[in-house]
Amino acid sequence: MDRIILLTLKAEIVKELENLERLSDELGAIKSKNTPVYLRSKGSILHDFYNCCERIFKKVAFEMNGSLDESDRWHKALLYKMTINIDGIRPALISNSLAGQLYDYLSFRHLFRNIYGFELKKDKIDFLIKKHRQVTNDFIIELKEFLLFLDNQIQKEG
Repeated sequence: MDRIILLTLKAEIVKELENLERLSDELGAIKSKNTPVYLRSKGSILHDFYNCCERIFKKVAFEMNGSLDESDRWHKALLYKMTINIDGIRPALISNSLAGQLYDYLSFRHLFRNIYGFELKKDKIDFLIKKHRQVTNDFIIELKEFLLFLDNQIQKEG
């Protein structure tokens, strides 16, 4: 694989991981109020959280897998593909366990995009917020493992 592509991919992933930290900080800064405006803001950050994760997945799929799935269920397929080790190409980006956790955020993002903000359910948002810090930490840990893989590939290309 081309060294420039690998270096660029690594830099993009690092930037997205910084964005994840910023989103977590923003979510933590929202005071716990149960007004519709607060639910909308929390929902928006949870939406952005999965967007950030998926942005990384798309970059890896495009640069290392060679393409993105074009089916109607490409979002779910992309998440699944990130759990697969592709011999000679790349290791799995994330564990099956983490993919299961992220699926809750993927589902929420779909819901968030397709309903009015006043239809958001506090219980669902609270559930996702409660586990958000742990899921974010797990995601960062697993992505750092992938970054080590990229570093090794970059050295081989060097």
